Amino acid sequence: MIEGSAIVTSRSGSVSAIDASGERVSTASHEILHPVGLTLSTKKDARIFLTFSNGVAVALNEASVVQCIDYTQRPFDKEDQALDLEPSESNLKLRLIDGQIALASSRLSPISDLRIQLPKGELRLHKGTCLISLDATGLHITAYEGNLTYYYPDNKSREFVSAPKGIRISDQSMERQRVAKASTVESLEVEQIRFCQAVQHASKRVTFQANDSTRLPPEPVLIVRPQYFQQPYFRPYQFKE
Repeated sequence: MIEGSAIVTSRSGSVSAIDASGERVSTASHEILHPVGLTLSTKKDARIFLTFSNGVAVALNEASVVQCIDYTQRPFDKEDQALDLEPSESNLKLRLIDGQIALASSRLSPISDLRIQLPKGELRLHKGTCLISLDATGLHITAYEGNLTYYYPDNKSREFVSAPKGIRISDQSMERQRVAKASTVESLEVEQIRFCQAVQHASKRVTFQANDSTRLPPEPVLIVRPQYFQQPYFRPYQFKE
């Protein structure tokens, strides 16, 4: 297993990234990142979308903080590559410190591991798209697509959430290891639904070149949108003599 890579597919507003040594890292659009140890922060009205070399896309909403604790991936060759499935296996662990994030992992391999550490407990996304947020009323988890498992802090109890369901766990209900409130995707705000759809789109915008021969992090390649090939032809053609 070697370190994986990621690319900023899009961003808006003020976003900062600090690496493990405390140095600032550029988060410009299409910037290639080495995620391990990075702490990403967004200000008010700012957002950032990243796609990892395992096909997982992560989006930070405004006023959010996320840290990448670990990210390793098994090198792969060209024969392993496919647009609809992760080419190898990977272990990605993130920590949500504050705010709201969305993740899309429809291409994730069944043998890969994707976990999000929370201030209290941990979440494992098996496959699909989810929305996670922290606020004064507690922890909000919605399986927009696919399914996930939330593990309580003692790791003895858990909640399985399958789309289109959501749960809220307050500090009080967490002590009792119970859900404070159940909900559905229909209860999400319009902006939250668009946020989930946007992270799904981000996961399909990038493919990564094989790296088995180099043992270096995979290099991202942006995929041209289908609309590009539907543009009108420029006619009549003109040639300069």
